[in-house]
Amino acid sequence: MRFFPACLFLILGLSAALAQEAPKVTPMSDEVKKLLLEARDMRVKQRYSDALEKLDAAEKLAPNVPDIYALRGDIYLAPRRRDFDLAQAQFEKAAQLQPDSPLPKFNLAEFHFVKHEFDVALQSFTKLTTDYPKLPMVVRHLVHYKRFLCELKLGHHPAANQILADHFTFMDDTPAYYFCKAALGFDAGDTAKANEWVARAVAVFKGPNCEPYYDAFKELRWVPDLDFSAAPDTPKKP
Repeated sequence: MRFFPACLFLILGLSAALAQEAPKVTPMSDEVKKLLLEARDMRVKQRYSDALEKLDAAEKLAPNVPDIYALRGDIYLAPRRRDFDLAQAQFEKAAQLQPDSPLPKFNLAEFHFVKHEFDVALQSFTKLTTDYPKLPMVVRHLVHYKRFLCELKLGHHPAANQILADHFTFMDDTPAYYFCKAALGFDAGDTAKANEWVARAVAVFKGPNCEPYYDAFKELRWVPDLDFSAAPDTPKKP
């Protein structure tokens, strides 16, 4: 199975779902849209240097487009880069440009999750649920799932189980329930049981819907990062 980072999933897949919560921004020119799409494709292919060049070009044309900084921050946060300071600055810039949007706030919360700053991440994800009570379900479940994982990693098992009981069932239209059950298995050292729940989730919801949930297990180092289908980023030849 191939999975992409949750931050990128938010940029590529959930922006439309979050649009109803976000304020309108200045329309992008066709050239900027083209550069962003090219940068996103290069990011997926792990061509980080090329993607950053596209984003630099887009920024020169439209310095107030938050997607530029969100995507650049995601590239800096990629597992093979992990430039935390650079990533944080980009996510904060995107948040400044969209102060009322939940998307940059999610990316900042995810930034702290990736750094294993679970107390800060928990506070940030929880604030998202209170500040934006009408988040689309696909986003809301992912946010509560991250809250669940933070509680689990902080050793707050009753609180984690309460989130599971309050927000998820096996009848939901997202795989959150299954991945919470898998997380409990990994946390208890029962890898076989955890993998059973992952397999059930993929069987029911298919890979793309499971990507951001499974990616969290990589960040927690419960599973290896097996996505080596793309060539590593290498400097361009002169």
